[in-house]
Formats: sequence, C-alpha cells, structure tokens
Amino acid sequence: MKKIFQDKDRDWNNYYNAIKDRPPREILIMAADMFEKENPVQMNADRFAIDLGSGTGIDTIELLNRGWKVFSSDKEQKAIDIITGKIKDEHKSRLTTAVAAFDELKLGKADLINAGMSLPFCNPEKFDQVWKNITEAVKPGGRFSGNFFGDKDDWTKFEDMTFHTKDEVRNMFEFFEIEYFHERDEDGESATGEKKHWHVFSVIARKT
Repeated sequence: MKKIFQDKDRDWNNYYNAIKDRPPREILIMAADMFEKENPVQMNADRFAIDLGSGTGIDTIELLNRGWKVFSSDKEQKAIDIITGKIKDEHKSRLTTAVAAFDELKLGKADLINAGMSLPFCNPEKFDQVWKNITEAVKPGGRFSGNFFGDKDDWTKFEDMTFHTKDEVRNMFEFFEIEYFHERDEDGESATGEKKHWHVFSVIARKT
C-alpha cells in the first residue's frame, strides 16, 4: 500500500533544524560559477534566479551573497519566515518571496532556476505542467540546476512524490544542453538521520 509523505500534519521543524548549518548545495555553487566564468564582465546584480522549494534558504542566501536578485518560494510559511529573518539588511531589496506550491506559481523569465532537492516533492499528477512552466521560464542561455529522485530511491513508497528513470530525466532536457549529470545510487541517511537508499540525478543544463 502506497503512503503519503507530505500529509497536512507533517512538522518540518526537525528537517529545518537538521539542515540549518549545511552549506549551499554543490550543484548550485557549480551553476553560479558557470555564469561567472562564462561572462565575467556581466555583474551578478543583472542576473535573476528563482529558487524553487527553497526551504530555509541556504541556496537563496548564497545567490544573494553573490549579488543576484532572487525570487524564493516554498509552500511552508515557516521556511519563508526563516529566510526573511536571517538575510542581511542590504540584501532585502534583491529578494522577493512567495508561499505557494509549485503548480500555483507564475514564473517570470529567469537566468537560473534552482530546485535543490524540491522537485521530487511535486505531486506526480502536476509534475509535467510544472516542468513545462520551468523550461519556458528559463531564458535562452540561462540554466537549470537541481536534483531528481530516481526509480530506485527508498521513498518510491510515497505516492505523493515524483520519481524518474535516468532516460526520463535526460529526455526532459530536450531544449537544453546538459552541462553536468551525476547519478547517486547508494545507501545513506536522510537529513534527519533516517537510514535510506538514495537514488538521485543531479543536473545542470543550459537553455539553447
């Protein structure tokens, strides 16, 4: 019998406490560095990023620290409250936020859309439209960075999450050049210490 991961009573506090001191995701760092190496003359202040499912905002804050303008969204009000409560005053004018599910967002054009570990939590019935919205929002020459759960991940038991095969992930980037692709397929732990098997595809791709 399938289970629900994101029930209405789920308390995210343990997760937020577990990740509060982690560094920005490596894939976000790599993507941001690619922009700076590709066009070092362009100022980051001219660049706009969307951080989807931003959680406590670690990736959002990294982008703000680099000078980007950032739109940060999460479906949990507490996550957005944490972000707005800890950013520096001088960064506040470059941050906008929204409390909304993926399918409720109207995405503007962006140089970078980052989905650190959030898209697997999209309702599978809504994923295709959400992904279409994402691909249309990335500017030509812009990038997507993010992670997808594979079909061998332990959490496939949850029916309210989205999983993909390797071929499915690659096929999603029809209008992109994949610049980085990594598959993680190993036993480990969740952020809160739960033993689990991870099957994750990490992708950076540039819109053609």
